[in-house]
Amino acid sequence: MPKKDFDGDPGALIGDTIFSVIKPLYKEGEKAKRARRPPRRTYYYAPEPKVSQKEIVFGVLRRAIQNAGANFSRRDLYYATRPLAYAHPDWEEDKELKYGYFSQGLLTEYQEMYGLIQGLWSDPRGHLHEPHPVPCEVCGVAPRGVLALGTREVLTYRFPEHTFDKILYVEKEGEWSKLKAARLAERYDMGVASAKGYPVEAVRELFARAEQGAYQLFVFHDADPHGYNIAHVMREATKRMPYHKVEVVDIGLTVADAVDMDLDFEPYSTTKAMPGRVSSRLTDLEREYFGEYGGERVELNAILPDTRRIKHIERKLKQNDVRDKVIPSDEALAELADKQYREKSAQWVSGLIDELLSTDELKKAIADEFIEKFELGEAHEHIADRLKKGRSLSWRKALEKHLVAVKKSHAAELKAAVEKRLRQRIKSGAAEGTTEDEGPGD
Repeated sequence: MPKKDFDGDPGALIGDTIFSVIKPLYKEGEKAKRARRPPRRTYYYAPEPKVSQKEIVFGVLRRAIQNAGANFSRRDLYYATRPLAYAHPDWEEDKELKYGYFSQGLLTEYQEMYGLIQGLWSDPRGHLHEPHPVPCEVCGVAPRGVLALGTREVLTYRFPEHTFDKILYVEKEGEWSKLKAARLAERYDMGVASAKGYPVEAVRELFARAEQGAYQLFVFHDADPHGYNIAHVMREATKRMPYHKVEVVDIGLTVADAVDMDLDFEPYSTTKAMPGRVSSRLTDLEREYFGEYGGERVELNAILPDTRRIKHIERKLKQNDVRDKVIPSDEALAELADKQYREKSAQWVSGLIDELLSTDELKKAIADEFIEKFELGEAHEHIADRLKKGRSLSWRKALEKHLVAVKKSHAAELKAAVEKRLRQRIKSGAAEGTTEDEGPGD
């Protein structure tokens, strides 16, 4: 059959016609050739499993902990871990170990699997302010009654007996100055823990220990999902503290509180979804203000003036049956009252003795009598000698050690001199109290 697009070349037309006839035979021949060839060998390569950052970090953490030292922070451990992880043959060169992922994610999961890392501590974030502070070597708090809320500080802290039996956690550290001015801690015998936002593990550990001592525990926060979550974190287990469970009373600020006080709401937005434990417990009113990724909120600072804020806290404390002032039990009070009386009596007697014997003059006279023995003119040489023995000393401490050593070598002479002058003063005082008409035996 001639082609439809015949271009006038009869040779091409004949060739096409012949090939169309033998084409099926050609295909069959080629197929038979391929069938006679040996089968091509096929190689299958199993893909090498990719090692994750977590697996590498977990594999080097034990060595990193040893390299970090006896006591170390999360950041210390991060810098001890990073070079070991980067040196691992399976670490991808273009990947970076982020500190946030390491400290908040990997360390949390590692401790869940293998237990707490010994020696790991967190830097202080916030403070516990004690009411009625007194110097206390036993309780481990500074004389002014302020405890830095860090891992090591909370670990060594001991609650002072019969001083306070309540603690209020406020999510804004700047609120302490207002609470202090109102003397809220003293009026309620209540410690105030203040920090910036979410409580660190040290704060939650402090509350857990306080609950064992039958302390009442309260939390005051913003009226937003984060504030609500702070209250839950203070009370309930989290990934970082899976066994935490403490009875903490939430005194707001809630949306209902804000509406009742006619406070101004402000818009907010977030890229993170609301925590499930918050969203599942919201009231219908709260759902009107809090959305999954934004809504309206009220900060506790919106309660103005600040005196009104204090009144709100006190009202909430009373609504939640806050205890009265601390008074020890009758059994404990008998011993404590006796001890306090004897301490005060000793102070009174010491004061009277100082007054009767003019002890300031006596001390000056004794100091003048012995001053040459202490060789103060050669103080520089004595300090230098002490510093050779202890480079960590200050010059003041070195001089003090010299003075104490000299005192010990003249202890008997010093005692005798004091006794002699005391007898003279007592004798002189007795003589002054005897009139011409009275004898000492009258």
